[in-house]
Amino acid sequence: MIKTEQRGYPVRGGETYESLAELAAKGDDESFVALCDALKTVLFRTAKGILGDDRLALDAVSEAVYRAYKGIRRLRHPKYAATWFTRILINAAYDIYRTQKRETALDEVRETACLDDYDDLEFKELISSLSPGLRKIISLKYYSEFTLEEISSILKIPVGTVKSRLNRALKQLRTEING
Repeated sequence: MIKTEQRGYPVRGGETYESLAELAAKGDDESFVALCDALKTVLFRTAKGILGDDRLALDAVSEAVYRAYKGIRRLRHPKYAATWFTRILINAAYDIYRTQKRETALDEVRETACLDDYDDLEFKELISSLSPGLRKIISLKYYSEFTLEEISSILKIPVGTVKSRLNRALKQLRTEING
């Protein structure tokens, strides 16, 4: 039975992220699976916002689930399970991003030559023109719909810093769009 929490993410049988994480930390694999299932949409959106590619985003989510499973017993505060999991995902996505960056430009040329949706390509290019830190903020805010406070908690930076980075990212995007 799936219910929804206040933020709108599905949770098993009325349980919260916290209760699922608590049980998972004690070795309950079924609760870990339920926690992953509850977070899968937000994790995918975050990864897609960072990486800009469905396949890479799925790879990042898979890697994050693996890392979280290995480390769930060390989760000290189950009430922050969603934030903890998102932080793991961001690290996994950036590991993949760094790996992808090393690929040759020829691969990128082949990929873009096959695209018919030029508006989508232009948008991806705009987002990819941002620094990784700014792209992370945009991804968390607009792809995953986290609040500024939640982003602050995930990235472990003050809310004011989140606001200024978001403002800087939007300003850069506006400058790029307006030429």
